[in-house]
Amino acid sequence: MSAAHVIVVLVTTSGEEESQRLVRALLERKLIACANIVPRVRSLFRWEGAIEDAGESLLILKSTTDALKAVEECVHQHHSYDVPEVIALPVSGGSEQYLAWVTAEVAPAHVGNQPD
Repeated sequence: MSAAHVIVVLVTTSGEEESQRLVRALLERKLIACANIVPRVRSLFRWEGAIEDAGESLLILKSTTDALKAVEECVHQHHSYDVPEVIALPVSGGSEQYLAWVTAEVAPAHVGNQPD
């Protein structure tokens, strides 16, 4: 799998506890190779006609295009928000060894045997 198939997925959560729970669910299902949790970000956004200002955590997930749909489904299943952020960014290059590791760790074929 080339760098073009590796993606970075951004997800915001209500905080570190939710982030850790969500990352563990994704790792157990082999839908991501790893995640970075940025514990405190400030998000300003429009929601239901009002401007909101919220403290959140940011997840930076490393995965593949083949696993993206399952990543999104898992996030929706385990997230507290009605409309969680799931934004996938393509990786255009990087360390070949790291990209090979990401693709080796992500196994979307395991989607059918997911623990709850």
